Amino acid sequence: MFYLVIGIVVAVAVGALLKQKQKSASTETPPDASAASPESEQNGQPGQTGQEAPALAAKPISSPDAVASATYSTAAPAGEGAQPYAFSSSESKPKGKASATLLRWCGRSHAVQVGDFIVQSPITYWSNGPSSTEEPSCIDITLPVEFPEEGTTLPSEGAVSYKDMSPLLRGMYLTWLAGGRIQPPYHICFPTIWLYGLERRAMIDRLDLGLCITEAFCMLPLIRWENMRSTFIHFITWMAVKMWLPEDELLALCRRLLTVPDELLGMLLGSYANAMLPVPSAVAFTLMRTSAQMRQAALGMYAPQIAHSDELLQQFTSLYRTTCSGGLILKKPETSIAIAYTPTNPTITSSLKDTAPVEIPNFFEDLKAFQRLFTAWKDFVDTLKPKQETAAEVLEGRPDFEGFIKGLRPEGSDDPLLATLSALGDLMDIDRVEDKVHGRVRKDMVDMAQVEGYQILPNLGISGRDYRWDDSILFLPLELGTTLSQDYYTAAFLLEFLCSLTGAREQRFFQPLRQRLNDYFTLSTEDQVRLEAQRWLHLPAPYPPEFYGEFIQVWLQDEDRGVLRDFLIDCLSLFPDAKARADTLRGAICSALNIPDIPPAPAGGENGGQETPSDEKKEEISPRERGDRIIKILAPLFKI
Repeated sequence: MFYLVIGIVVAVAVGALLKQKQKSASTETPPDASAASPESEQNGQPGQTGQEAPALAAKPISSPDAVASATYSTAAPAGEGAQPYAFSSSESKPKGKASATLLRWCGRSHAVQVGDFIVQSPITYWSNGPSSTEEPSCIDITLPVEFPEEGTTLPSEGAVSYKDMSPLLRGMYLTWLAGGRIQPPYHICFPTIWLYGLERRAMIDRLDLGLCITEAFCMLPLIRWENMRSTFIHFITWMAVKMWLPEDELLALCRRLLTVPDELLGMLLGSYANAMLPVPSAVAFTLMRTSAQMRQAALGMYAPQIAHSDELLQQFTSLYRTTCSGGLILKKPETSIAIAYTPTNPTITSSLKDTAPVEIPNFFEDLKAFQRLFTAWKDFVDTLKPKQETAAEVLEGRPDFEGFIKGLRPEGSDDPLLATLSALGDLMDIDRVEDKVHGRVRKDMVDMAQVEGYQILPNLGISGRDYRWDDSILFLPLELGTTLSQDYYTAAFLLEFLCSLTGAREQRFFQPLRQRLNDYFTLSTEDQVRLEAQRWLHLPAPYPPEFYGEFIQVWLQDEDRGVLRDFLIDCLSLFPDAKARADTLRGAICSALNIPDIPPAPAGGENGGQETPSDEKKEEISPRERGDRIIKILAPLFKI
């Protein structure tokens, strides 16, 4: 009986299954459907009805790793009922629409190639064809470019975007960018179009804010159009308030300007008013030196402008502390200033133009709180007036340095001020007993040049280096009291060393080396001009790499030389011929430093890409960290 019941259940189930299969077949195959061809059946292919069913390019959804194996598409948004998988057919794949050309950003550590011309760190946007996002600053690398040659008539007209520039104007603009933007722009449209890119990066992308404010600030000394200069200052001010820069960065920014907007100065004072702390002498000095209304309130309409100098700051500090009883105490003002910025970029939407204003305290509505500071500033300015009775004594017996400089540069010539140590020694009436120029003599040369407002290149104060009377030197204008940073000293020495290692003989090889140092060190626009001038001395390199290696080996231990080796290898990784000359460059570095090479690990590891327990992951070091390490290592070498 039991087996009879089981048989009946099985029969019913099989019958139901057969009926369902027949029903499904009648639904899928219409009466007039074509039968499968015998050839396709013999080849093991299913019958076709004119179009094959699509195959899913992913594992079944029931599979645990179905999501990981699926082919996602981000080229187009999913429509109604769309699945998160890409479907394909074994017979043919539908051709999608060509994706729009992307607007790409090229920052400090990247380059754009336009034909055979390479622009390192242009700090702007670029595209490979007309960009889908309208942006006036975008460098379309497919547009024609013509570079000016000797005798070429330069255009006087500008343009509102890179796209609208003539081929010749594009060539001039790219040349200006490739030079690191350290030369005054030829036309006002150059900084205008370049600023458009900074505004989009800061306001639309909301990225690289620190880079944008730094690069805009470096542009200020080069702009000769007052309205354009005001636009840059407005942008920098708004960015500084938006980012709320710390005091040290604000002071560094204000230190290089003769006049600073009140908004930035208000930021400097704000933290001290809120905490009832005395205003430091550096802040007070910057306030009086750069605020037009503060200078006029203290000294009248024709108050002199004074550039920043560490020496002048020390003189002011003693007067300030005495007059203000240790420091000025400020109360937080009752009124405030609203800071807003309207971008000049015409493609930024109107909704973004209406940026919310930022409120900062208004310290300059009532100047009564600064009366004691005004007194200290008057006394300080009086100390700067030359004393007539000692002027003749100062000039007595002084060498005719001005005449010496005029002899180096004939009137109306733009030639660099090149000379030799022996020529300068003759001017100073120095006896040349030995071939080498001793440290005391070199220091006297440097001091005299600084008093006359010049800097001598190369650095005459590198410990252990041999200087000879026939060595070439270069004179650059240097404002009295200017203090050169350790970043600059280090970059200048390394640039000289790199020219020797690479055997650079042409400007096109020198430029990438100079610009590469921006990734590692904090260099001002003036520093860039000084570094650019080194090409007159180091192209071609006057000394072999071993010349530098000799005194480096004396001063640096093996560990420090290893750090320097890694730095130089990393620095040269973007050199134009780096890949073709990788082994040669590494060998030259290690030979000069007298330190063994550590070859790079093979791609994929030594075990076919499989890591072993003894494998150590290489430490990731950012360029700025590398630069800081090198500054600490090389700083003791720079004495003068």
